[in-house]
Amino acid sequence: MPRIMVGSEGRTEHSLYYEDFGTGPAVVFVSGWPLTQTSWEAQVRAFVETGHRVVTFDRRGFGRSTRAWTGYDHDTLADDLYRLLEALDITGASLVGFSSGCGEITRCLATHGSSRVDAVVLASPLVVAPGDELLADLLTAAHRHRVPLLDGVLTRFFSVDGACVLDEPTRQHHLHLAACASAKATTDSLAAWADTHRPADLAGTDVPALIVHGACDAFMPYEVSGAVVAGAVADSRTVLVPQAPHGAHLTHPHQWNEAVLGFLRA
Repeated sequence: MPRIMVGSEGRTEHSLYYEDFGTGPAVVFVSGWPLTQTSWEAQVRAFVETGHRVVTFDRRGFGRSTRAWTGYDHDTLADDLYRLLEALDITGASLVGFSSGCGEITRCLATHGSSRVDAVVLASPLVVAPGDELLADLLTAAHRHRVPLLDGVLTRFFSVDGACVLDEPTRQHHLHLAACASAKATTDSLAAWADTHRPADLAGTDVPALIVHGACDAFMPYEVSGAVVAGAVADSRTVLVPQAPHGAHLTHPHQWNEAVLGFLRA
């Protein structure tokens, strides 16, 4: 399986599993907690067929990447992303993140600069302040009832007006993959949400940005997330996907892909 090394811990080397298809301008997809790179299936085909090199990967502790014990803070996750860009010699990239993956992208730019990046897409960006009640409740549940928590979160990710709009077999598929992740990765990555939104990271995003958001996102409503990010990133535009929830790239892939591909063409 294709892998890149991102560090070691005692006698254990840590690697990221990735997939790399197509030719042309590179688009690197960064999944959000607790999903894996398989959550981008509807994007991979569409972007490759429109002339892009498409790279997806599993963050440490999830999917087919190493189940590391440490390194689930946003600084380390951003470093992992940059090591991927370096190892695959990716330049002129568009980085596309979903939910917490957006924070990894902006931290990567703030830490490593934008010499390898031409544009970013921040989809349903996660904005959580320290002490947030939602985060506290999720963390309590994650430590006591991890799989039921994931079940509930993935229902909310894909719900509009209280009803899940993603077909149940697909939701169960992503729930299974999320449940197979390291329990330590699940809880530590969740705790790191408190550090996803640094105003300095957003203000330092010096490449064109698209904020794409489900208009009916009940998990992270646009007014408290996408709108905040749009106001902080100097060169940004926003697209709201009608009747779409938090995970709009899975539930409304045609509209979502059209918005992102249009931005990349422009």
